[in-house]
Amino acid sequence: MPIRPATEDDIEPMSEIAAQAFWDDELFGELIHPYRHEHPEGVRLYWRALIRKAWNDPASHFLVSTVGEGDSQTVAAWTEWIRKGRKDEVEDPKKKQAEWPALPPNRAAHPDRIHYLERSYDYISHQWSGPREQCWDIALLAVSPHHQGEGHGKRLMQWGIDQATREQLPISVISAYGKDKFYNKLGFTIASGSAQDGEGNPLAGLVKGGLIWWKEDHLT
Repeated sequence: MPIRPATEDDIEPMSEIAAQAFWDDELFGELIHPYRHEHPEGVRLYWRALIRKAWNDPASHFLVSTVGEGDSQTVAAWTEWIRKGRKDEVEDPKKKQAEWPALPPNRAAHPDRIHYLERSYDYISHQWSGPREQCWDIALLAVSPHHQGEGHGKRLMQWGIDQATREQLPISVISAYGKDKFYNKLGFTIASGSAQDGEGNPLAGLVKGGLIWWKEDHLT
């Protein structure tokens, strides 16, 4: 299960893995994509667009965990780690894409809900301020349903934990419903709020889960 930085060739399999992993998720599936059964390709488009949006951000670090060898190697899981608060990051020229081809319309999504997640960040951005402004954040972790239980998620998590330990920085994650125990076992035991907090937050009362967890036991 080698881990390596993602390349542009990985974006399509990463999109497919996220579409499968979160197909029945209350947020990404039922709320944002109520028409996914009629237009399944739209869910993949959604993830491709999200990955593209963050791809050139020097604060974002995309990693993949693979299975197989040589030409038969395939992506089994991936993650996006974000190094928040750093002012001196430089753009990685190997990640740069001059111009992305336009994507077709996402017919699987509800047009009024497709940006709920991005809009919700305005109501919780204060969580990453003060002594926690500089931190590592696990923005997304997606494991193929065909490779669940093989340790891919833990290995991808460990990469970021190692980075944060070297820099002596806290680590945050917004946990999806049912995933709290997974993160708790990795040391994310400090809860500071919810992704649904804040008056006017579009996610308020619409989904389960979304607790904001912190790992700080590695700090000395």
